[in-house]
Amino acid sequence: MINQEEVLVPQPRLGTTVYVTTLIIMMTVQWMTLDMYLPALPVLKTEFGASEALLNISLNSDLFACAIGTLIGGTISDKYGRNPIMIIGLILAGVPLLAAGFSRGVWFLTIMRGLSGLGGGFALTVAAAIVRDSFKGRTFQLVTTLTQAAAVIGPLFAPAIGAFLIEYLSWRWIFFLEAAAILLTLIPFFIAAETWPKEKRQVDNVLQATIQAFDIARDSKYLCFIGWAMILTIPLWAYIGVCSYVYYEYFGVSNLQYAILYAAGTLVSFSAPFMYMFLTKATGTKKTAVIAILMTGVAAILFGTIGHVNPVLFLVAMVPVYLVEGIVRTLGTVEVLNRYHDEAGSASAVNGFGLLIISVPGTAIATMGWSSFITGIAVITGACAVCAALLWIHGRKFVE
Repeated sequence: MINQEEVLVPQPRLGTTVYVTTLIIMMTVQWMTLDMYLPALPVLKTEFGASEALLNISLNSDLFACAIGTLIGGTISDKYGRNPIMIIGLILAGVPLLAAGFSRGVWFLTIMRGLSGLGGGFALTVAAAIVRDSFKGRTFQLVTTLTQAAAVIGPLFAPAIGAFLIEYLSWRWIFFLEAAAILLTLIPFFIAAETWPKEKRQVDNVLQATIQAFDIARDSKYLCFIGWAMILTIPLWAYIGVCSYVYYEYFGVSNLQYAILYAAGTLVSFSAPFMYMFLTKATGTKKTAVIAILMTGVAAILFGTIGHVNPVLFLVAMVPVYLVEGIVRTLGTVEVLNRYHDEAGSASAVNGFGLLIISVPGTAIATMGWSSFITGIAVITGACAVCAALLWIHGRKFVE
């Protein structure tokens, strides 16, 4: 699977395969912390007496802080190395989740999830930089695809685990389990070889690293390219923001049914990074980007026509959205890190920030006063297809 000739930084203690597996597990656990929480939203709505909009803040606090964490973590890792920032990030991600399990109100929960998200952002962006440091060529593309697929492996099982814990213990055990899992993934990074040694660090201080990140962000072609990717991920974030209400309150499904439906959707999403590999090889990067825009338009039509009928058809309408999100996230990561190879930390930071910060308006817009949440998702998805097409006109110039 891994071409040793394309390995730039060996891992003598862990081995390359174990190291890649460690990164995948770590990223899987990080993404689980979002989706495992979703089945608890209707429960917390009753227990805390909070509205959907207020609970949405507790959801967004993690996403917003994670976006900030990616911007900070990747940038400072160019100065201090990957392993120290990864270790700090995982500690910061795990400990607040333990505290969140003792929450007595929505605001304390929101703050703890925010702190955890900040640490998670450190870990996710440093992981992307580690992959860029460690591999080249097709192996880099393959490992990036595998680590991006980790964003789906966690969500595949997370709602079922969350629903099980709520059913037989309580929602608090969701956070206890998440904290334990994150802190366990910390251990291998104490013995892993540093992938960005001192002799490669071209920045003298954090300010210089920050300026380097802003230099990347000022490229107009890059801005249109990353804007295209951000816009096409909004429909998935809109779905995440309201899916528990749609399934539980609109369609009246049980905890088990919800877990099965959500897992089925994320199973489709799991194939998306590998679809990216197939499409880019068969048609090229630019045509793959156009296909993603067209698929988003198809999803909008499906939401508006069959999405209201029953939960299964609602899930069918989600299939193109799941696929597009995985395709553009992988495509964006590969293209940006290939372009800015020597500034992988800063490039990963800017890229990760953009793809995560869009989650905040994405989930917020979905909870606005729509006639139904499904109608809202249909309108949002259609608008995103149009906006992405306009951005791609200039953003395609970023892709060589």
